[in-house]
Amino acid sequence: MPAIAVSEPVALSLRALGETGGRWLAELPELLASLAADWSLTVGARLDGGRAAYVAEAVTHDGARVVLKVPIPPGIDEVTPAERELTALRLAGGDPYARLIRHDGLRRALLLERLGRPMAGLGWPAGRQLDALTATAARGWRKVAEGGVLPTGAEAARWHAGYIPSAWEELGRPCPEATVELALSCAAEREAAADPSRAVLVHGDVHALNALEAPGGAGFRLVDPEGLISEPAHDLGVVQARGVQGRIAELAAGDPGRVRERMERGCRRAGRLTGSDPDAVRQWAVMELVSTGLFLLRVGRREDAEAFLAVATGLTR
Repeated sequence: MPAIAVSEPVALSLRALGETGGRWLAELPELLASLAADWSLTVGARLDGGRAAYVAEAVTHDGARVVLKVPIPPGIDEVTPAERELTALRLAGGDPYARLIRHDGLRRALLLERLGRPMAGLGWPAGRQLDALTATAARGWRKVAEGGVLPTGAEAARWHAGYIPSAWEELGRPCPEATVELALSCAAEREAAADPSRAVLVHGDVHALNALEAPGGAGFRLVDPEGLISEPAHDLGVVQARGVQGRIAELAAGDPGRVRERMERGCRRAGRLTGSDPDAVRQWAVMELVSTGLFLLRVGRREDAEAFLAVATGLTR
């Protein structure tokens, strides 16, 4: 079968996996053909956007437009395991997440409903996007019984507490030590405050490229969940830190004295809209700003990394 071309972000991830990634790519044509035959699909054009899966549009035997997603093999620390995404989609049971039509655990493949344009492509101002992302995330918060498959908010806070100082040292201390200390303090507070009785399913990666138009104009649905059992403020902090494309760069390029004010205003609004603690939202946002900045620096996106770290540093003042 002819080789299949993957996007550059996916190609980078596969190269990081070494021999395992090369073997997966070589076997991808046969894998897609077997899924198409077993699920009665016609597989179409590749859909780009992520770095952890081959995603393509497809049509079922009865004409329904769907999406076929085949995650790359595990082995990259910053990539959410496919099993977590599957668990989150099954627990959500549809809206406001993309509807899971079927899956194959052995071949690690998902068939999902086809959604519309991403929020990031609609030309909305940042404030409108933040409010819409907040409302969409909140529709997905629900108590679930997941048997310990998904990590907890306390575990996520501990991950940040381990990753941030390690990456900071590895990358040559690219931001002030006070910025790292703030992130570690936030992680310690969120771990200490974790309350399993109040934890809900959270998406963990709510941003305007992961929020797609729902059928019939019924708002948005979320794709690519990280899947955690945590507090609602966790999702809200992600929205404030990474929700709107270009917002952090705009904040970093503006008046340094206003960074803290503008970020805290966003956290307070998210708290008012959802009944969440604004301080908890801010703490998750700080962790996400620093860890995202360090990750972007690690993969060579220096300009973007510097913006995230500059905004996080602005919150220490």
